[in-house]
Amino acid sequence: MGQPAILFVDDCEDVLELAALALNEAGFDVMTAVSGDVALILLEQRVPFRLLITDIVMPGFLDGFALARKAREYLPDIRVIYTTGYREIANVRSRGAPFGEILAKPWSPRALVELVGASLTGKQATEEAAQTATLLRRPA
Repeated sequence: MGQPAILFVDDCEDVLELAALALNEAGFDVMTAVSGDVALILLEQRVPFRLLITDIVMPGFLDGFALARKAREYLPDIRVIYTTGYREIANVRSRGAPFGEILAKPWSPRALVELVGASLTGKQATEEAAQTATLLRRPA
């Protein structure tokens, strides 16, 4: 495995472990961080991530939306998938936060892997992944 293509950020270590296992088994290189603050340190080190997967609600200085904004400062082309167990905030986007998919918790490892693959390749996600995820779109 080379440089990690994916940065997965969540304050629950069990979620990080499950995500890393599923993504590694699918052939993806992933690095995990337990907070937005820890993830920011990795971004400041200029690790060339292609995809940020971040929980929206986390303790610390940076929530998922703020982390995504900072990630775009370092990596303008990084893609973003937000995860959340709070469905009511799934379609509310912090001002200036990059647009991206929302992966609702609890997600299945299969749906995660398929959504990641679709995000990195630009292909359509399968029906299972599409049912679990919603797109955070620009207002019409």
